[in-house]
Amino acid sequence: MIGLIAPLLLRIGIPERLHRVVSYVALAVLTIVLLWWLVRQYDAAVIERHDEKRESAASAGREKSAEEAVVDAFTNLRERDERDHDIAKAEASEAMKLPEARATVPPTTLARRCRQFRQAYTAEQLAKMPEFKEKCR
Repeated sequence: MIGLIAPLLLRIGIPERLHRVVSYVALAVLTIVLLWWLVRQYDAAVIERHDEKRESAASAGREKSAEEAVVDAFTNLRERDERDHDIAKAEASEAMKLPEARATVPPTTLARRCRQFRQAYTAEQLAKMPEFKEKCR
């Protein structure tokens, strides 16, 4: 190695007695630079593999989240339609009654209460409740 570098050092103008020292220093610097470059390449590969794993895990989570968002949207839409239907039904039933027989509670409140009853109790329990039969049917 030193024999390869010696003619180059002579052309540059470095005295012969320093050739060995300069050659070893150059070899050490070259080795350090090469090791630094290899470590950087290895680190970049490790980081890339980690990012790929993280992205694949995140994409599965995003897909699941999107599916849940669609299900939630349809559920909310269905519940909103049911609520609107219950309110319209309660308003129609109140409108058909004589003015003195109408409830003092607004039909929207009655519809909301009927909805809460339906969510809290089973059909058998609701059939036994006179207040549900009277207000919600």
